[in-house]
Amino acid sequence: MTPIQSLPIGLAIFLSVLGARAGYSESVQSPDGQIRVEVGLDQGQPWYQVSRAGRSIIKRSGLGLTVTTDEATPQNKTPQWTLTQTESRDFDQTWQPVVGKRETVRNHYRELSISLQCEAAHPQTRLIQFRVYDEGVAFRYDVPADADGPTSVRFADDQSQVALTGDHQVWSYRHERRPFGPEPVSKIQGARGYPVVMQSDAGYWLAITEANLTGMDFFDVRFPGDSQTLEIHIDSSAVTLPFRTPWRVIMISDNPSDFVNSDMLVNLSPPPQGDFSWVQPGLSLWDWRVWGYKTKDGFTYEMGFESWKRLIDFAAEKDIPYLLLDANWYGPEHSNLSDPFKGGMAAQVKQALDYGKANDVGLILYLNDAASKNFVIEDIVEAYGRWGAVGIKYGFMKGAHQEKVLKTERIVKACAANKLFVNFHDGPIPPTGHERPWPHWNTREYVHAQTDAHRTHLPGDFVHMAYVNTITGPIDGNHGLFDYETPGPERPPQFGGLYSTIVAECARTLILYSGLTVLPDAPEAYRAHPKLFDFIASQKQPWKQSRILGGEFGKWISIMRQATDGTWLVATATDEDGRTVTIPLDFLPEGDYQAILYSDAKDAHYKTNRVAYDITTQKVNAKTTIQAVLAPGGGHAMQIKPIQ
Repeated sequence: MTPIQSLPIGLAIFLSVLGARAGYSESVQSPDGQIRVEVGLDQGQPWYQVSRAGRSIIKRSGLGLTVTTDEATPQNKTPQWTLTQTESRDFDQTWQPVVGKRETVRNHYRELSISLQCEAAHPQTRLIQFRVYDEGVAFRYDVPADADGPTSVRFADDQSQVALTGDHQVWSYRHERRPFGPEPVSKIQGARGYPVVMQSDAGYWLAITEANLTGMDFFDVRFPGDSQTLEIHIDSSAVTLPFRTPWRVIMISDNPSDFVNSDMLVNLSPPPQGDFSWVQPGLSLWDWRVWGYKTKDGFTYEMGFESWKRLIDFAAEKDIPYLLLDANWYGPEHSNLSDPFKGGMAAQVKQALDYGKANDVGLILYLNDAASKNFVIEDIVEAYGRWGAVGIKYGFMKGAHQEKVLKTERIVKACAANKLFVNFHDGPIPPTGHERPWPHWNTREYVHAQTDAHRTHLPGDFVHMAYVNTITGPIDGNHGLFDYETPGPERPPQFGGLYSTIVAECARTLILYSGLTVLPDAPEAYRAHPKLFDFIASQKQPWKQSRILGGEFGKWISIMRQATDGTWLVATATDEDGRTVTIPLDFLPEGDYQAILYSDAKDAHYKTNRVAYDITTQKVNAKTTIQAVLAPGGGHAMQIKPIQ
């Protein structure tokens, strides 16, 4: 192989052109040399296998993508491929995200690409590209267009396999509920959505997910039940050639916390095109869960300008940049007849937009998918931008998987053109690193949001979601409820009670990474606990850094994030069991700091004594360890600043 000269810094490419070969194998290692991927061709069929530190992680597994010219064409799943070319490269780059978990990200991998040819296939050429990180492995398929062949084809199925080395324990995404699991591979029948997290008997962990989803169906993972070989499955997707599939991603670690804090998915996604300097992540108040709240001065929150005015006033007072106005403001949200331009309270919304602008609070407007039946999405988005909105929340998108992907891309592009945030709710397509190319698309409800769907979730549900759902990217969990008395009949959108302590509610707002942290309670509820609310108000984004400080999968988790102003924030949450955990502060630079500690009271409990807490201060430094006492279903939080 001969090096190619005059390459960008951090990039080295090696190219080998071969005579057609039916048998072949070659390997590529991660930058740290621990993960090794071997790729080969045997009897015309491509395969790969993965080892780590000399131990087999993924046994020999099949590769392939079934491509047909139309649905009626028989699917030839076993074309005989020959190898025509290989290419390898090293890549090492540091970049700055607009929105992210840290202000700089290192993208360091080694890559191996193999070109295959088969005269009986249409098109006749495939490229399989592998990237190997210290964190795991990713691969994708590149299908070019033949000079005289079809340009419109259908991806009928994905033939990628993941052959495990044992009967691993599995946890996986379960829509707006606690993740599935733990369940052994051998007991699962059917499919699971990603991320799929697995623990081996040998102690290592795997996570299967996807990166840079565009243009086609998102996959699910099929479990044969009687086999340890998992299958990647897609519904039929019509595409135009040339086309590159999203990345199929397998993360590997000894600690599942590494998946939560990983940058692998954003690194596998392309950089943004255009200027996104207008994107400012942060906190947002929300009117939906407040409706029905009765204040001591006799005011009842409802949909309308007077309620929105109170919310805007509080946002301005606490330097909260956004307010989200939810459903029904332009008419019944699920009705095709509701007019998103002038229906319902549109005039009052425009009044609130003007009032928010005068107080430096941007408004985000709800838009239901039903509006797309009779109105053009791009026209709606353009109008909201012209009115002065800063974003939209898009709800209840309908359609098959590929249809939802394409519609989502259309909405995201329209919002970018009009400088609007976009937050997708109620069954969105999965996060797959989209926040890198589209920084304004900075959250979605890929989780059971707090008290949603007429039910709340248990503390253990939250911790499981923090370890599973958040692997894929920023998600909107709607945590931060402070009023434990009125949820229920008096506040119909609230739906019922809440299983956490008030300190845990604070902690959860930080633990779930989101470019838009949506706060669900009334200003009066927050004013009743001003010092506690200071922890939430101090969450100034974009984050300078993030780190997992400790945890045990599904039981407890502790996370540190450093705010834009330099404040260090630490949040810890537990399941239904109370526990004392040790939190190191070794992330602090040299010097002395003042820490404000927000703790559950000794008799706090997520069912019986939820609003019971203590606030103390303590001098700390990088050698300090905090013994955080968490009540059953409780939490712990810290705000740390230099001593002036």
